[in-house]
Amino acid sequence: MDTDSGATVESWRLDKPVALAVIFGAAGILLPLFTIREHRLDGGTGLSVLSASVPYSVLLAVCILVPAVIILVRTNAKIRAGLLAGTGSVLIVLPWLLAGILGSRELLELELDLGRVAPAGGFWFLTLSGMILVSEFSRRVQGWTGTLLVAAILLCVFAMFRLGLLEDIAFIREYRVREQRFLSEVIAHLRIAAMAVGSAVLVGVPAGIVSYRYRVVRKPVFSVVSGLQTIPSLALFGLMIAPLAFLSQRYPFLRQLGIRGVGNAPAIIALFLYSLLPILRNTYTSLSVIDPAVIEAGKGMGMTQKQLLFMLEIPVALPIILSGIRVASVQTIGNTTVAALIGAGGLGNFVFQGLGQASPDLIVMGVIPIVVLAIVIDRVFAFFIGRVIPGARNVE
Repeated sequence: MDTDSGATVESWRLDKPVALAVIFGAAGILLPLFTIREHRLDGGTGLSVLSASVPYSVLLAVCILVPAVIILVRTNAKIRAGLLAGTGSVLIVLPWLLAGILGSRELLELELDLGRVAPAGGFWFLTLSGMILVSEFSRRVQGWTGTLLVAAILLCVFAMFRLGLLEDIAFIREYRVREQRFLSEVIAHLRIAAMAVGSAVLVGVPAGIVSYRYRVVRKPVFSVVSGLQTIPSLALFGLMIAPLAFLSQRYPFLRQLGIRGVGNAPAIIALFLYSLLPILRNTYTSLSVIDPAVIEAGKGMGMTQKQLLFMLEIPVALPIILSGIRVASVQTIGNTTVAALIGAGGLGNFVFQGLGQASPDLIVMGVIPIVVLAIVIDRVFAFFIGRVIPGARNVE
């Protein structure tokens, strides 16, 4: 309904994502926020924010109540979006600050010089609650506002890290021990993912165009590429080992090029195969949904088939094609984790090393940058699609 001022007030309905965020946030306040550990493998003693600090507990409770009010009260859409952004940001940033400051205080009081603060269930529930609210805000606003908010949140956490406020957090301790190796693994992770997605773009986009132009090849191409998606990632990585090992033994020059049974080559090939479907599908779909009247107008202007493709069809289809590349990129960042099992390197090394040593802190140290990389890449693509390409703001 419309108010006298012209502002839009949304009718009441159950906002399921926000309701879920409220539930997660309430659980985060009640559960232990962090545990104090004497050493790396110690189970530790859990402390909730309620027992650690009453003022901060009140602040977090307010941040949980605000989304609850949003669910129950009909308010202006812009006000709702602003409240989602504010409370979501606080619920993401504040647990880091509390774990760093309150955790360090507890270590000093207990005189644990080698102790560490490990985020517990409350920390992750509060963070997840904030991420849901920020995601809802980004979905409801147009343009680059959501991307700016995500960037601001990441900068706040990074600033706390640079100021030394997070030094006693367990996975930060693990990072300090492996600081040089960490950077090299991040670069390796990005390099493998970029090579796989880049190769998929070079193959998937032309394959989508050919499938659109020549319908006879559409079914076999989509059948093969879709079938590859049904193979579990670990199995596909394993399937690459034997043929590449055989080829490298048969043709020694391949080993000189870095192609062998384990390492980067099988990882890149497997990730390339996984990346094909979203790029191929979006390319074909984007060309198929172009209004025939637009094509006829181009033909009426005397355009050749080549001119129609490069001057009309591809520019119109570009936002959806880029959305497919966006999906493939985010998916590949996650799948590259498994590549560590076949010696390709990347952040998965920390994850599987932590699993082997029963060290949750080391696992988290590997997982968090993977999540951050996926979020950053997703937001960069969203910004590029929404701002650089005219008329493509609402393409997801």
